Parts: sequence; C-alpha cells; structure tokens
Amino acid sequence: MRTLLALALLTGGIVMVHTQADSAEALKKRSVKARTSTAAAQPRTYSREEVECERAQHEDPSGYYAGYPCWAREALSSGKGSDRP
Repeated sequence: MRTLLALALLTGGIVMVHTQADSAEALKKRSVKARTSTAAAQPRTYSREEVECERAQHEDPSGYYAGYPCWAREALSSGKGSDRP
C-alpha cells in the first residue's frame, strides 16, 4: 500500500511540475502579446515644433513667409484661419 501511495504521489508531482511549466510559458507569451498591443494603442504625442509648423502651414498656405521659422510664419501671417482671439 505504501508503494502504491508513493508511486501516486510521485506521478502527481511530476504532472503538477510539468503543467506549471506549460502554463508559465503560455502566461509569458500572453503577457508579451498584451504589452505589444497596448503599446500600439497609445496615442501619438506631438512635439511643440510639430504643432507650430502645422499651424504655420495653415496660417500661411501660399508659403509667402516660408523662409522664416514656423513660430514666425504663424505670427506674421494674416491670421484669417486662426480660431484664437
């Protein structure tokens, strides 16, 4: 009876160790997949210069002040497209 019990415990232990290793690998794969998908879902942040240049292009579409920096193009343009007071 002791031999049967020892054999059952040994077999159960081997099965448990093998199952935990498989589930750990699956969990690792799942967590890597979740991290890559959340990184793609984050909104893009724009730098101040990118925003200034986009506004300057909107304010001066003809490119009359194209030789100036973006902040100056926006300030020097007519301002007709501006929604600011």
